[in-house]
Amino acid sequence: MMPRFIKGFPSIIKRFQFILAVLILSAFGCTVSHTRRIAPSNLPSPPQTASLAQLITKINAQSAAVRSLMATVDLEPSTGSIYSGFIKQYHDVKGFLLLRKPAFIRMTGQAPVVRTDIFDMVSDGKQFKLYIPSENKFYVGETGMAQKPGKTLENLRPQHVLDALLLAPLDAAKSSYFIEEVDRNSERDYVVGEIEPSQSSKPGVVDLKRRIWFNRASLQISRVQLYDGGGKVQEDIEYSDYQDAGGANYPRRIMIERPGEGYSLAITLLTAQFNQTVPLTKFTLQKPANALLINLSAAKQPGQTGEFLGQ
Repeated sequence: MMPRFIKGFPSIIKRFQFILAVLILSAFGCTVSHTRRIAPSNLPSPPQTASLAQLITKINAQSAAVRSLMATVDLEPSTGSIYSGFIKQYHDVKGFLLLRKPAFIRMTGQAPVVRTDIFDMVSDGKQFKLYIPSENKFYVGETGMAQKPGKTLENLRPQHVLDALLLAPLDAAKSSYFIEEVDRNSERDYVVGEIEPSQSSKPGVVDLKRRIWFNRASLQISRVQLYDGGGKVQEDIEYSDYQDAGGANYPRRIMIERPGEGYSLAITLLTAQFNQTVPLTKFTLQKPANALLINLSAAKQPGQTGEFLGQ
């Protein structure tokens, strides 16, 4: 007769195997997963809901809220790209910014410590001027001109900054719109797309003009993408740190990316005055007598001076 403890030995082995399997699975579970509790104060706000009509109303209200802006700014220009193998960044660049609707802008950037001008640029919406003292060059041209990728500040255009700082309203008579929901990292967004009839002669073809992103936690505009007729992103703008001032809820941090021209520009508003009277004389930029005049429109229109605003 088999002893009782020997008869029970197989069941003991099975129990041991079960316990061992549980321990192994627990050990693997600890290595591949980790539970982390998030403090209630760090939890994102729940996403809000809004209709396309409500978002369009918000876009047009934000556009109408700013008629002019006078500001001191902190600028972070960067030129080049990882694809060109050359990136040049500027730090601690203080600047002055003036805006006036419909399309007037003046912006000056100053070098650290000595506070001499790095650039001074102005535009009336049709033509622009850009003065770079370190190169002693004075550029003039049409705002709609295409630029070539480069490594210098010559690609800076006041119109690019104006498009980022003064949000254009939506015009239902010229464009159509659609809405989509997007999850971006831990952020949930609404995106309003603006489409318009294509500039090509093909009937029924439309072009994507803009995508305007709303953070659903606040329903504030967090990003705007501007497109060319071929569907490529011309300008990618990020907005953050909204603050109320003078009746305008406005972002204090604006990040501009221009991939086609190979530069970016971060703008932080240090002080800002909205909707004050800004005389047109503030948007006059005179060419220094010894500066080299470079007329970027001359190749297209011989004899055009490219000068405006009384010069």
